Amino acid sequence: MCIKKLSIYLHWPFCLSKCPYCDFMSIPTKNDGEFFEKYAELLLLDLENSLEKIDYDFQIETIFFGGGTPSLMPTKAIEKTLKFLQKKTNTNAEISLEANPATFDSQKMIDLRNAGINRISLGIQSFSDINLQFLGRIYNSYQAHSSAEIIAKNFYNFSFDFIYGYECQNINSFEKDLRTAINFDCKHISCYELTFEENTLFHKKLLSGVIKPISEEKEIQFYEFTDEFLKQYGILHYEISNYAKKDFKCKHNLAYWNYCDYLGVGPAAHGRIKLGNCKYATEKIRNPFNWAKAIEEKNETYSLFSKLNEEEILQEILIMKLRLLKELDLCDLYKEVSKNTVEKIISQKKLQFLQSQRLIKVQNLKKIKLTKTGILKLNSIVEFLCS
Repeated sequence: MCIKKLSIYLHWPFCLSKCPYCDFMSIPTKNDGEFFEKYAELLLLDLENSLEKIDYDFQIETIFFGGGTPSLMPTKAIEKTLKFLQKKTNTNAEISLEANPATFDSQKMIDLRNAGINRISLGIQSFSDINLQFLGRIYNSYQAHSSAEIIAKNFYNFSFDFIYGYECQNINSFEKDLRTAINFDCKHISCYELTFEENTLFHKKLLSGVIKPISEEKEIQFYEFTDEFLKQYGILHYEISNYAKKDFKCKHNLAYWNYCDYLGVGPAAHGRIKLGNCKYATEKIRNPFNWAKAIEEKNETYSLFSKLNEEEILQEILIMKLRLLKELDLCDLYKEVSKNTVEKIISQKKLQFLQSQRLIKVQNLKKIKLTKTGILKLNSIVEFLCS
């Protein structure tokens, strides 16, 4: 019997403070140990119930605790969750946890490592006080450096997240951030351009003119600088926002980008699962308290469990796989959807137009790759192809 690979995402919705740019499902909550323990039990129950829907034999290749701020999650609950999954988990599985510099100390990281976490994604965002204040982070530069030191001391595999592209920032300050990460021997770095998502404080400030986006020219400068600077240290660009040394790419995120199966557990968690010959999009109840009530009352926690049609599947594959900055062979798409659907959506006429705009490169009429300009316009390219 064929054993399929599966990734698992567990969403912890609580954080100490809501960042002004964040549109993820997160709720500011005081650090309440008893409440968190009860909530973690519900998360484990949701995981158990969700796994029952998987109708094939699987091996778990990656587990990711995301949020919110999962470094607030009780360590014993994380350990209990990983022990529950142990029999189905590859011994070499990547097991990641997102951490906020203001929510842990050395002992917490030691405990997490002993519980089974082997990769930390640290949301530094910047090592500069000015930048941290602008971004609404709840820690200062000293705490950022201290947290990075703790992570580097306790984990071999870790990533730092940075945000770039805002008014008070310049290339020099961003270079200092990246250089500091390199000095900590960070082997994976994520660099996200600041975006102004609806229903965030930053979006409201944007509409009122309190803050302004940087120019497209400056955006390109940041992007090109990051690529060239990190390349000098063997940290190579492998996805639109991600850079890594050899063998340190994020396996969990690669599962998303390669359109593999992943199970989303916890409030607002998304998933993509293939059952039989059909691909399903899943989403859990968004409101954490409604989600918790559904579990307690033994009701369904999925707000969405929908079979995707071929055009929807193809659109998602394009959005995901083109992010990986490598050639996409159109013939490989036939494994997921029919040739007719591929040719209908990705017509040669559309490809010729995108090539004339220097947004993609086309090889042998069947392999496409984004140009540097195309990388920054991925969503528009996919929208054009699927229109």
